[in-house]
Amino acid sequence: MTAARLRTMVRVDHEDWHVEIPNAAQLSRKAARKGWALGRRALDSSHFLSGTLPGPIEISVLLSDDGTVRDLNRDHRNKDSATNVLSFPGDVASTFPGAEILLGDIILAWQTVAKEARRDKKPVAEHMSHLVIHGVLHLLGYDHECDEDAAVMERLEVNCMASLGLSDPYTPGD
Repeated sequence: MTAARLRTMVRVDHEDWHVEIPNAAQLSRKAARKGWALGRRALDSSHFLSGTLPGPIEISVLLSDDGTVRDLNRDHRNKDSATNVLSFPGDVASTFPGAEILLGDIILAWQTVAKEARRDKKPVAEHMSHLVIHGVLHLLGYDHECDEDAAVMERLEVNCMASLGLSDPYTPGD
């Protein structure tokens, strides 16, 4: 596997992200890079993204709010509720050689993320990092629809968090 350049575009459109986590964009980029690197390394060798890629990779992260995520969830998944994170994969198979590959978009909802972090007694910044990693793994094709797939994805999330010096997202906070 050759190294692939990853560009992570982060947009913050809800002020509370800046207030609570002044370096949210930087932390999101760092989490995305870690999810990309470890998730890609664990892919089956036959997976398109495990080999040499035809161009640089881009992921976009939108740090938004419950209203935006609820609308997207309703319009694209027929679920009329907010959720903590949504991932929308790009069309990587139709990319021209040398062109940037849009791996996809990740959108986080401030109110839900903050509420979950406080409920679980975890720093909001750590929970945000975990959800960005979770989103990147979805963009790489990982899922948690069955117990076996969930175990693989959770193990990758735990390893990504640990390599960033962050706590296991699946153990209770203090």
